[in-house]
Amino acid sequence: MNRYYTKLKPYYQKESEEDNTLIFESRFESGNLRRAVKIGENEYNLILKYDHNTTAYTQWYYFKVNNTRKHTTYKFNIVNLVKPESSYNQGMKPLIYSKRDAESGEG
Repeated sequence: MNRYYTKLKPYYQKESEEDNTLIFESRFESGNLRRAVKIGENEYNLILKYDHNTTAYTQWYYFKVNNTRKHTTYKFNIVNLVKPESSYNQGMKPLIYSKRDAESGEG
């Protein structure tokens, strides 16, 4: 892990152990989340940084989420995921990686 990243202070600190607000991070190589806004109990609007060398297109996303709860459904509205022709129009689905599942052999 890069030394710069480990020294960064999080944008959000939990107020208590009962605080169930998700903690987003994308200040790492290729991370492109610009902003996350909590709009409901388990719903967030996400705004992405534009893809490099484009005229304001976004077609991918890469960020980390912490403070999730087991058996809880979250809804992410990626507000500016736009490009005239996208692989999502052809049936592409999001990829989710869980470090915990990978370590336990479940993922």
